[in-house]
Amino acid sequence: MISRKFENERLRRRQEEKEIIDGLLDIYNDYKWLHEWFGDEQYEQMMKQVVEQLKKFTRRKRRE
Repeated sequence: MISRKFENERLRRRQEEKEIIDGLLDIYNDYKWLHEWFGDEQYEQMMKQVVEQLKKFTRRKRRE
């Protein structure tokens, strides 16, 4: 029973992590498209911020 709960929790967390990463990648791709079309440097800055968030998230995951 405990191992089943543990496994379900682990699977739930893994799905949440995937959704976070997918969401950040979607945001990155949106801003990349905007930057390519309009050339505004603010879009490029947002892309850099998203990359930093992805790095922080993956570093935290590696430590766990």
